[in-house]
Amino acid sequence: MNAPRPAGRFPALDGLRALAALAVVLTHVGFSTSRSVQPDLVGAVIARGDFGVTVFFLLSGFLLYRPFALHAFGLTRRPHVPEYLWRRALRILPAMWLTVTITLAFVTTFRVRAEDWLHYLLLIQTYDHHDYDPNLSQLWTLVVEVSFYALLPLLARAVGGPGRGPDAVLRRQLVMIAGLFAVGLAFNLLVSYTALTNSQALLWLPAYVDWFGAGMALAALSCLPAGTRALPMLRSAMQTCAQNRGTTWLLAGVLFFLATLPIGIPRTLAPATFWEWTTQHYVYLAAAFLLMLPFVLKPGGVPDDVLGSAPGRLFGNLSYSIYLWHVPVMLWLQRHLGYRQFHGHFLPLLGVTLPVTVAIAAASWFLVERPVLRYGSRPWRGAQEAASTPAASAAMQSS
Repeated sequence: MNAPRPAGRFPALDGLRALAALAVVLTHVGFSTSRSVQPDLVGAVIARGDFGVTVFFLLSGFLLYRPFALHAFGLTRRPHVPEYLWRRALRILPAMWLTVTITLAFVTTFRVRAEDWLHYLLLIQTYDHHDYDPNLSQLWTLVVEVSFYALLPLLARAVGGPGRGPDAVLRRQLVMIAGLFAVGLAFNLLVSYTALTNSQALLWLPAYVDWFGAGMALAALSCLPAGTRALPMLRSAMQTCAQNRGTTWLLAGVLFFLATLPIGIPRTLAPATFWEWTTQHYVYLAAAFLLMLPFVLKPGGVPDDVLGSAPGRLFGNLSYSIYLWHVPVMLWLQRHLGYRQFHGHFLPLLGVTLPVTVAIAAASWFLVERPVLRYGSRPWRGAQEAASTPAASAAMQSS
C-alpha cells in the first residue's frame, strides 16, 4: 500500500458523486415515463440508475469514516464528535428543509397535514408508512444516511484508537466491518422471513449497513501505514486492483451489466423476491467497491483529472440538491407540460428536468448551503486554529 495522505483530499470523488446523482435522475425520469420498462438494453440500464444510491452510500462510508480510521492508525488527532455531528447537520438539514417546505407548500398535489410536515422535516417518514408523497420519495435515502451518521462515532469508539501497532488496528477494523456485513445479511433474512416482510424495513439502515461498511473498508485500506504487515494477501489483491484500474473498472462494468439482466429487482412495480433483492444488493455493492477502489488507493491519471476538475467539483457540490430537487421538479414539469405519467416523453422530460434541477441546485448551493457551511462552521474553525499551534499540538500529543 502507498503511504496514506492524512490531510489529502480525493477530488475525483466529487465528480463521481455528480455522476451518481445524474444516474438517479435518469432512473426516476425513466420510471415516470416508462422508458425504463422497455425490453431493450437502454431501458435496462436506465432502470438500474439507482446504482447511484449505492455509490452515495459507499462514498459516505469512505469520506466520513476516514478521519476516524486515520486516528485509529495514530496518524491524526481524534475527530471531535460534536463538531462532526454539527457539520453533518449543516450539510444535510437546511437544504432538505428548504426542499420539503417548498414542495409541501407549492408543488405537491396531495392534501398536506401537520403530521406530514413533522415526518418529513424530522426524516422519520419511512418508519410508519408515511412516505406516500411521490414528490419526496427520494428522501428515504436521507433517513438511512442520518442513521449512519449517528452510528458512525459509536462504531469508531468500538474499534478503539492507536495501540499495538497498525497490524492489530487493521484486524480490528476489518472485524468490525465484517460484523456490519453480517448484520446486513441477518436483517435481510429477518425482513424476508418474519412479520417484518410487509413493513418498510428494507428502507432502514440495517438493510444497507454493509454498503456503508464497504466504504469504511476502503477508508481503512487507504490509511495503512507503510510498515503494515497484516493480511498480506488482501492488501496485495487490493493494490493489484488499484494499479490495474482498467481491468478493475471493466469488472465493475460487467457486474453492473449483470444487474441489468432479469436477476435483480423487477423493473415494474412488481414486488421483488428475497433472491432478486439480495442478488441486486450484492452485485451493486461489488460493482461500486471496484469502481471506487482505484480512485482511493491509487489516485491519479486522466479519469481523476476529469472528475476532479473545477466542473467536477462544482457539480459534486451541487449533487446533493440535484438529488433533493429532481423528483418534485420532474413531476411538476410532467403535469404542466401535459405529459401523462407512464406514457412516454423520456427525452423531452429529461431535457427540461435536468437543466431546471441544476439551476435550482446551483441557487441552493450558492445562496443557502455554502453560506450555512461557511458561517455555521466558524465556532469550530477557531478551535482548530488554536489546536494547530505548537503548544496545543504538544498538549494533544501528551494527552
